[in-house]
Amino acid sequence: MWRASWQGGTVALLVWSVCRLVPSIPARFQSWMWRLAVLKFAVALVWTVPIELPVLEPPEPATWKSSEEAVSLPASETSAPVAELDVSPIPLLWSALFLGWVAVVAWQAVRMIGAFRESRRLRAACRSSQNRELLARLAISSKLVGLRSPPELLETDGQGSPMLIGMIRPAIVLPVLTLSRLDASEQSMVLGHEVAHVRRGDLFWNFLATIVRSLFFFHPLAWLCERQLRLIQEIAADELAIARQQYSSSSYANLLVSCIGKIGPARLAPTMSVAAAGSQQSLKRRIFAMRFVKPVSSTRVVAYAIVLGTVAMLGLVPWTLVPGQATAADKAEPKAAIVSGKFVSYKDGVLKIKIQNENEKEAKGIELKVSEETKTLSIIKGVEKPGTAKDTFQQWEPGAPISVTVTDGKVTFVQIGAKKASAPDKAVPDKAGPVEVAPKEKAHWGRFASFKDGTLKVVANSGVAFETKIGESTKALVWNDEEKMYKSAVAAEALNRANAETWIVVNASEAATMVRIGAKKGQVVGTFVSFKNGRLLMIGKDLGESYTKKYGNNLPFNKFRDDVPVHESVDGGEYKLIGTANKVLGNVKEGTVLTVHGHGDDNITLIQIGVPKKK
Repeated sequence: MWRASWQGGTVALLVWSVCRLVPSIPARFQSWMWRLAVLKFAVALVWTVPIELPVLEPPEPATWKSSEEAVSLPASETSAPVAELDVSPIPLLWSALFLGWVAVVAWQAVRMIGAFRESRRLRAACRSSQNRELLARLAISSKLVGLRSPPELLETDGQGSPMLIGMIRPAIVLPVLTLSRLDASEQSMVLGHEVAHVRRGDLFWNFLATIVRSLFFFHPLAWLCERQLRLIQEIAADELAIARQQYSSSSYANLLVSCIGKIGPARLAPTMSVAAAGSQQSLKRRIFAMRFVKPVSSTRVVAYAIVLGTVAMLGLVPWTLVPGQATAADKAEPKAAIVSGKFVSYKDGVLKIKIQNENEKEAKGIELKVSEETKTLSIIKGVEKPGTAKDTFQQWEPGAPISVTVTDGKVTFVQIGAKKASAPDKAVPDKAGPVEVAPKEKAHWGRFASFKDGTLKVVANSGVAFETKIGESTKALVWNDEEKMYKSAVAAEALNRANAETWIVVNASEAATMVRIGAKKGQVVGTFVSFKNGRLLMIGKDLGESYTKKYGNNLPFNKFRDDVPVHESVDGGEYKLIGTANKVLGNVKEGTVLTVHGHGDDNITLIQIGVPKKK
């Protein structure tokens, strides 16, 4: 509602300014400008998710907020230090305002229903006109303005203003006493004016403006839109009648003044009708506008139409500019994931394994569909034996270490058994049986395990270990906690000094390998915007002046690994594990509070949804 209020109000002010500064714009184009202003209120209210245009340059990775406390994967009972966020319940005042808004909108709806019923009663009380002269004039006027068939002509007793009723089946209502006071030229002018309203569909736009004004009854510019739209549509109907019925502006103005003096007030509310008579102010504006009624060249008509079409497309549809997403190479790269655990069984094409994550107390059993022709690699007493799923799993007992590669949702490779571990100079207990060779052109990160004979071994969060060859000339960036920055070093020398559990990022390529050793620990808090193609976009909080000055509050992240856990706090309760980022974040609602934890810019270790209540 707030977004629709300021966006619709901005468009209304812009249209009002243009119409006041350039009154010579033809009335039919001014009416479309006011129609667009009314539509902007409605579209901004119901179209909640803007269309993203990835045209901005992808910003640099987010700058982490420093944290004195170590940020690691907590157990499901642990909550993050985000007490500074204000997520208190909605105040009672806002609830009262909402209930008041509902009450006023309901009252407005009752009034519209009453106007509709009154229109139905009036139509039922009318009789079809049998006046051949009037019917002939109506047929001529309808043909001149481009109607395929004339609207129904009804007569009613008494006096009052002639009016147009009925959006679906339009009809012109003529009070008998009023009709007897008008001469033939005045009758033709009244009929021409009303069929111009039919041709332009003004009743529908009046009704839509009334609905918008009812929903935004508190907004002065919504009232302005409705009032100005009704007035400019009267002027546009006069303009169409003058152009098609060969009136001069002066003769039409004289007929208009003469008719208004003989016509009484309208009998219906303007919501469901368009009356020929209006207020004194409306009459003055209509007569004043006659001075600008003149033929418009086809070139100007096309120019006005192009401008209005462009403004409608850019102004009505909610767009938002976002950083560019994945490159063509990224999009072409298949989504691969490695699931590691303990072998349970294989039967009828279903492989059962148990996985144990660091943040879970108990192992979780999962089932994967594996074709009998899927390639496998058995490692028995350090000897590798290729094969297929059809004959591999029969020789293994439950509990054997297993690693399953899943590409685009399909199991493409299975490794079962473990290599004999050599005694490294520096090592941590190997949590993963299988060891993968780090593929080229990819980044790998995790905890330092060992470095011996030029081979770096890194254990990822999922438990899978990766090995990468490090040459003597390979460069490294080593994080300095005191200076809060990375410093260049020779990779081999820096890795020999690395401690167990140090965070490592390896960027492997054909040309060279860059190693980052250590990382700044921290977290970033913000609100969820979108999650597409494995990339999260947030509106960040407390990002620092240097970052916001360059990129604003937009906080895009690189693609997440498949093992990044997500914890959620429901209704202020404790955080509980609900899945992994790539499976969960696509269902998060816009505006939800998120806390992203990590070691450095690339190694995201935990995402928390919501905030527990303070104890």
